[in-house]
Amino acid sequence: MNTTKYPATVRELAEMAEKLDMTVLSLLEMLSPIPMPPAGYTLAPKSDSRWIGTETMNRGWIITPVWDATTNTHFLDVWMADHKKPNYATLTPGEAMQLAADLTAAANAITTTEALEV
Repeated sequence: MNTTKYPATVRELAEMAEKLDMTVLSLLEMLSPIPMPPAGYTLAPKSDSRWIGTETMNRGWIITPVWDATTNTHFLDVWMADHKKPNYATLTPGEAMQLAADLTAAANAITTTEALEV
């Protein structure tokens, strides 16, 4: 699969157009539509394509909705507090049910976001 990194600044756009021996307008036409991050997402630190939404935090986990601008895909990052190699994080049945509820809510929010983008 071939992907093109969209320019993040006007300077990058101009440099890309010059490199391709194109005008800025013709390059914009070729690149469009430019994928836009979902509302409320911010660019992740030290990244040029990974956008993150509002995290769901609990003592035992953090769930982060993520949108990848390069592939225009949504997914969830899940960090478990006690997950250190070679052991797995452990959850009580009640904590597991709460994690399942939090994951379901985060997945539903992404599904709603994707539906609005269509």
